[in-house]
Amino acid sequence: MKKIKLLLLTLTFMILGSFSTRAQAFEEGNSTISVGYGFPNLVGAIFNAYETYEQYDAKSLGPIFGKYEYAVSDNIGVGLNIGYSQTTVTYVLGTYNEEFKYSSLGILARINWHFGDSDNFDPYAGFGLGYRTGNYTFTSDDPNAQEVTLDTPIPFGMEITVGSRYFFTDNFGAYAELGFAKAPFQIGLVGKF
Repeated sequence: MKKIKLLLLTLTFMILGSFSTRAQAFEEGNSTISVGYGFPNLVGAIFNAYETYEQYDAKSLGPIFGKYEYAVSDNIGVGLNIGYSQTTVTYVLGTYNEEFKYSSLGILARINWHFGDSDNFDPYAGFGLGYRTGNYTFTSDDPNAQEVTLDTPIPFGMEITVGSRYFFTDNFGAYAELGFAKAPFQIGLVGKF
């Protein structure tokens, strides 16, 4: 009986010790890499509204996000956010096939303020500034139509978000963000090293 009590006491201290030595979800010196998908594709949502017309097709990709963050302190992280989205609309006007394509790329420097101290849950607010461009292309097989390509006149991007990460293990988890960015809502996976 004494051996069982000693074993249970030892196991209890081992379990409690593992909780106290576990690192918090965000701490100085750690890096994270995230991959995510945003909802909705705002340009795509506008064109999807016309999908009830015959010979009209709208397809969207993304926004797709890739992020890197380095923890300069237990509360502040700096990094890079890359986002890409694309929408393609094809339709028939009379007897001619026409296509409108929009693609957007953003590469933003970002700073996040982390305000949690949990082992698994990491809430934060983020702000990013940088390069964001959009490319619009119109093509048609109508010989009288003029093909057009336009780029964003001012390639500047900004985002303000709030989000959280939840780590299932010490190094792997999921994230979700809301805010003013390439998409109002995004979710994805995150790895910490």
